[in-house]
Amino acid sequence: MSDAAESVGPVTESLADGYLTLEYEPLSGGQIRLTAKANGETLESGEYNTKIFGSATLKGQFLNSVEMSLEGRSAVDATKIRRELKEWFAEMNQLDKEEQKDKLLTDEVAQIIDGTHSVKVHGGETTVWKVTLTFAGRTKELEFTASEMVSGSGGALQEKIANQFYELVEIEKEDWEAIRERWQEQSEVVSVVDETASDAVADRVLEYLKNNLIPVGDREKMGNDVAAVWYDGDNATVCDDAPTEGPIAWVQGSFLSDQLESAGKNLEYKSTLVRDLIDRGDLYSGSEQRKWAWDTRTRVYPFNPESLGISEDDVVGGSDPSHSEVKA
Repeated sequence: MSDAAESVGPVTESLADGYLTLEYEPLSGGQIRLTAKANGETLESGEYNTKIFGSATLKGQFLNSVEMSLEGRSAVDATKIRRELKEWFAEMNQLDKEEQKDKLLTDEVAQIIDGTHSVKVHGGETTVWKVTLTFAGRTKELEFTASEMVSGSGGALQEKIANQFYELVEIEKEDWEAIRERWQEQSEVVSVVDETASDAVADRVLEYLKNNLIPVGDREKMGNDVAAVWYDGDNATVCDDAPTEGPIAWVQGSFLSDQLESAGKNLEYKSTLVRDLIDRGDLYSGSEQRKWAWDTRTRVYPFNPESLGISEDDVVGGSDPSHSEVKA
């Protein structure tokens, strides 16, 4: 461990006109080492939960042990010293919550909190926390996922410190909670990306459809090219999920599959795409089997024409598709 990560040692306070020395040293895991000395001689020393300041039981154990060690010593008022110690415990317990936390942090945890320059939250489908931290003489940016931030342990922070600062530190549950609480107070939401990964795929597929489709005003002409999209201006096909009077843009299933693959997704993703397009209002419903311009029943999808960028003006005259003839 580097010098920057080493403990600075216990805090020392004098009581009973300097006769009694009280030392306390924060430890990991919500513990504290308390030591009472008289003229350099240890009267009592042990590790206690930091709740000792407000716990009559824990506090009583420590006070009883110190008082018993002082009894029988000449010119020493054990009862008076116990009373002063009890007052010190009360003062520590009355400290502001944040101030007490500061006093009871281990040196490593204090360095992490004090060395935190910023906590920037980038929201979205996958939210990340970017923490700029100076530790062990280096300044690095640590990135945490939502699952790492809500974790009940500091394992992710330990691993990132090892990776970025080359230091092995122990971050107990209580330490992690203290660090995370301070980070939450310091955090700033700097960006929110509303678009999800599924939205990005849907947008890309729609873009491919727009760029490659051939609008036709006669459904019989769909059989000439897989890219031919029939603009059904008045819902002549009676699609229950579409507006009663239209319009509908009928897209051939094989053409939709081609554009999905062009967008970098395999056909297993098609059901997810269709569901997302319906939720977004780009597609009125799932596919239907129709036998319009083909010898066999063919799968077609009822799209909202606006999502494909086509209108009635695009099909005036019902021109033939310019693509080479393809069997649908």
